[in-house]
Amino acid sequence: MNNPEIFQPKTTQEIDQMIARNPLALVISADGVNIQASPLPLILQRDAEGNASFIGHFSIHNPQLALIRKNPRALLAFTGVQGYISSAWLSDRRYAPTWNYEVAHFEVDIHLEEGPAAAMHALGTLVSHMDANEPHPWKIEESPRAEQLAKFIVPFRATALSCQAQFKLGQGDPESLIQDSLVALRRTGNHGLADAMTRMHKLDT
Repeated sequence: MNNPEIFQPKTTQEIDQMIARNPLALVISADGVNIQASPLPLILQRDAEGNASFIGHFSIHNPQLALIRKNPRALLAFTGVQGYISSAWLSDRRYAPTWNYEVAHFEVDIHLEEGPAAAMHALGTLVSHMDANEPHPWKIEESPRAEQLAKFIVPFRATALSCQAQFKLGQGDPESLIQDSLVALRRTGNHGLADAMTRMHKLDT
């Protein structure tokens, strides 16, 4: 990734929060000849030293499993908010249009796990994260079919080896351009990107 310092997040917390809001990653792996990619929701966990790992699962029918078994190294590509910034929105139309976005890429080793307990743990971890803000969160134990469904997944833990993140959110642009962009983003319904730019530039909402 071309990753200028100006666009790099300042803290791991910024990356963690982006992933918590956008847990669907593209899991990419290869064996030197074949390349496979699967969109999978992943839950980021950190140990006491701050080391990152991810809990997820594959369908047993996913052909990518064969690549993972040959080579556990993979790339996790997360995309957060994103969107086009039109020059038509700007008071000063000399500025060219651009695309703003949040991305984080993790190089990982994937450890496939076996057994119904590991499968139920992976499913329960995902559901607990996604339902956390519900007034009455659903629990995996409520489904009489959960253990049956768990037979059709292969859970895994992916250990992070490195991370590159880029949050391109108007850093270096004049405040007038940012304000014009925020007005237009909210008018056109891209509130997620507007919120991210507001946080990045520490503006009042």
